[in-house]
Amino acid sequence: MTFKKAVKETPNLQNSWKPGLGALRSQDRPHIKAEDTHMLRGSVDVDTALKFTQPNASRWDFAIGYMHENRTLESVYWVETHTGSDDQINVVLKKLQWLKNWLRDDGRKLAAFEREIVWVASGSTSFTNGATQVKTLAVRGLRYSGKILRIPKQHPSPRAANEIRA
Repeated sequence: MTFKKAVKETPNLQNSWKPGLGALRSQDRPHIKAEDTHMLRGSVDVDTALKFTQPNASRWDFAIGYMHENRTLESVYWVETHTGSDDQINVVLKKLQWLKNWLRDDGRKLAAFEREIVWVASGSTSFTNGATQVKTLAVRGLRYSGKILRIPKQHPSPRAANEIRA
């Protein structure tokens, strides 16, 4: 199944798929850099799509489909663009828990894809990639990328993304 088809078969996301990074808000688009934009398989603004059905939930922001040249199946980058500071860690962890629960339920077709769950700092950040907070997030299955998520043409690890499960 393709990323696009899985999105179209996911409750409340049916009409949310956009080509490339088209689903990202204009202020968030500069934070995502794909090495090969032709390998983008589309994007979804999950937060906006589920706003009406889950208005009080701590919803995750985006899903981005990508076809790495060293993979036979598409991958999904689950991206949260959020201020990168200590006082926001619990907010993002709450969103992460929502995402994991949603992937087990309504989002199960999208959960079948190899994936990475990434926090991208939308503004200033108070910690670096080597900070204790970043290591704590990694234990929970969340990668902190700093101000920019760089999506490489080749996935850097043969199975690293498969190790992250909801």
